[in-house]
Amino acid sequence: MLQRATRLPTRVLIHVHTDSGGFDATLGNLSATGARLLGVPDQALRVGDQVDILCQGQSHRAEVRWHFDDTCGLMFSGPLDEGQITTILASRMIN
Repeated sequence: MLQRATRLPTRVLIHVHTDSGGFDATLGNLSATGARLLGVPDQALRVGDQVDILCQGQSHRAEVRWHFDDTCGLMFSGPLDEGQITTILASRMIN
């Protein structure tokens, strides 16, 4: 059985870029392989969409894996390294 990556709770304001535009959202948790987005506008994302998560000058490509109300789960195209995770977590902009 595969073990899920450790999820780190956070509240970081990020920008999401899609083929049809972009919007601000909040990371609710973060792991090396994915993240949970909070505050996703209605109809902004669908399962299977490719997005870029922008935070602290870094861009991370991800796919929307699930979507419910204003929350969705993302899987990064490649795992984040420890330095990338530390940079994102250090950028906490909201409490």
